Amino acid sequence: MDLQSAFFAVLSILVGGVGLVAVLLARRRERAAVLAAERAARMKNDFVSMVSHELRTPLTSISGFGSLLAEGWQDLGVDEVNEFLNIVVSQAKHLEELVEDVLVIPRLEAGRLRLEPELLDISVLAHELAALTFRDSDAEAQTTIPGGAMVFADRRRVGQVLRNLLENARKYGGDQVLIEGAHVGELFMVVVSDNGQGVKEHEREIIFRHFEQVSKGDSRANQGIGLGLPIARNLARAMGGDVWYEPRFPVGARFCFTLRTTSADERVALPVRV
Repeated sequence: MDLQSAFFAVLSILVGGVGLVAVLLARRRERAAVLAAERAARMKNDFVSMVSHELRTPLTSISGFGSLLAEGWQDLGVDEVNEFLNIVVSQAKHLEELVEDVLVIPRLEAGRLRLEPELLDISVLAHELAALTFRDSDAEAQTTIPGGAMVFADRRRVGQVLRNLLENARKYGGDQVLIEGAHVGELFMVVVSDNGQGVKEHEREIIFRHFEQVSKGDSRANQGIGLGLPIARNLARAMGGDVWYEPRFPVGARFCFTLRTTSADERVALPVRV
């Protein structure tokens, strides 16, 4: 074989090899796209299934007690009527909160969530939400955030973050819950701690992912649709803060939540610290 023939033979092998690699890469990309589509479809189906299950509970209560009132309120005592009405109102409020949690997800992911920050007293909001969340609970909740603790954030979204952290503590946090807060530099940190089982080390980031359920036992995330903690973290970050988990000594969990105490314009005007 002369030199020219050898050159073309080697070139043919190289071209063939490049073509084979290109085909393999294309197949790998195609397979990855198929797997991603399948995963997205599974997540969508799981989401629809879990949301449907979660919404069914308050809807059933509203429908059932509403029907009882409509069909026979004349035969019920005043105390029974008030009790049924309170159940309907509380379940309707719960349903409203679930819907708000579901609706906020696509707006957060698309970066289209409109925030209306203002100066607000976080202690007042924390006391109000703790009273509502633990009103019919066996757990004892104590709020020690000092009055006049001002933060610069969207009142509605701060309430949504706190509500999800408090609901999390009510469901999985034992019989004692403490809501406290303190200034940390230019941020204000709220801590919702409890004396429950806490979260295992390998699960401490999983609980902040959408729809994750870390256990089938009596740990956190074995109920609900797994949206509360991810939504709390994403909302806090959208407002310039964060949400994270810390173990509580000697037992239990601490969910920490930070918010800005000044607006962006005010921070620019602050003196430089040396």
